[in-house]
Amino acid sequence: MKKSRLALLISSLLALPPLSSCGTYDLVVFNWGEYADMDVIRKFEKKYGVKVNYLTFDSNENLLSKLDTTHFDICFPSDYAIEELAVKEKIKPIDYSRLSNFNFETDLVDGLKVSLDKLKADSLGKEGFDLLKYSIPYTYGVIGILYNKNIISKEELDKYGWNTLKNPYNEDGSKRKVVMYDSARDVFSVALLACDKDIVEVKDEDIKLATSWLIDQKKTIGNNLAYKTEEILDDMPNEKYDICFSYIGDAIYSMYVSYEENGDNQFDFYIPESKDSKTRTNVYVDAMCLSSNVKNEDLAYKFLDFMQEYENAYDNAIYNGYPSPLKRITDDITSDSSEYEDGEPGSYNFIKDTYQVETDERDAFYRYDQDLKTALEEAWIEVKIS
Repeated sequence: MKKSRLALLISSLLALPPLSSCGTYDLVVFNWGEYADMDVIRKFEKKYGVKVNYLTFDSNENLLSKLDTTHFDICFPSDYAIEELAVKEKIKPIDYSRLSNFNFETDLVDGLKVSLDKLKADSLGKEGFDLLKYSIPYTYGVIGILYNKNIISKEELDKYGWNTLKNPYNEDGSKRKVVMYDSARDVFSVALLACDKDIVEVKDEDIKLATSWLIDQKKTIGNNLAYKTEEILDDMPNEKYDICFSYIGDAIYSMYVSYEENGDNQFDFYIPESKDSKTRTNVYVDAMCLSSNVKNEDLAYKFLDFMQEYENAYDNAIYNGYPSPLKRITDDITSDSSEYEDGEPGSYNFIKDTYQVETDERDAFYRYDQDLKTALEEAWIEVKIS
């Protein structure tokens, strides 16, 4: 691949310095770490003769807290955080007439468009939220199970679903090594779905049931269970663990590294079918938002449009490894030929079915719900100290 997180990991360029050492910037951008190709950002600076202060965060909660004290012009939060920022009037609606490289009616992959339409409609007794009114999708995906297919069979996953994460032994008799992302909302989603409960409309008794599931997982797996964050991106490709719940972008990354290092991909990604739950899995979007206090609105719109230009969107998608919400980019990356002369045909063709996310009408976005967020965080502390 021309550029990728893998190449940067190997060359120890994970923590890039600020794009400029000067203290005066024309645009302040907040994004997730390792989420944009810095060459694309520098190309923007060069094209418009400006300086970008590019800051990173490692969670939506970290971003939200930073935005209370730090000026930003553009940020890249996830769906429920976008809703919170919109409610608190920290971001403003997007004026699509000022964009020439993105049309949300025609450019988005079909599955994502269906999910966004569902979010916009009234659901679960809540008023819908129009995410496209306030943001431009940058990456998207779902959560599922990443597993070593040489150790764990699909038949087991078909039989046990999310509960496969609680099975203490592999088929060869070895003790199963399990890692879970250290994220209250996501880890409770796994437990809720395993208990056939919804992940959006969550009752107090559902949280208690999910808490018991997670505590029981700790007892069953014992010392072979770990809670981690970004370390998983190294640990899974290196086969330190047999199985984890994973965001699809991180799963694709592990699969790609395995393929590069072994000449064969050792992993697969699986989304368990729900039984009685209204929800199959969480679908998520990270998207570009415009600050209500943007200082140079014209330049900010130039940045938003620049990031949607074909070559730039392609380079960013290859770099971060997450599925692109743009149909033309997704099709190109997984095809045997590329429209982009610098593109590498079929970059993800060996995991085409995973990269081309198949969303389901039961897949649901998280909603901004401060009471639920607090309850899950408190329950997560209970699980960890149990």
